[in-house]
Amino acid sequence: MATPDYSIGFTREEVEEILAAQKAELKRTLAAWSESGSAVTKRRTDEIHAIIEACQKALRRLAPDVYGRPVRVATSEVFGPLPK
Repeated sequence: MATPDYSIGFTREEVEEILAAQKAELKRTLAAWSESGSAVTKRRTDEIHAIIEACQKALRRLAPDVYGRPVRVATSEVFGPLPK
């Protein structure tokens, strides 16, 4: 499932509302899962986790002073031993 980039077209407040709604949904789903433990519920929690992760990334972009800077990964194009 492709999750949208919530940092485009959404304000910080709107992303925080989406995050709060997904957290509440996760709590309800986990409570239901403890009762039934079905595969459908498991898939639903994966979808909720993906949206929560997208909200967290957007909040890091929209308010880095509050939520921390976005994670950046750097790679090197050097192969083999390094020259001395």
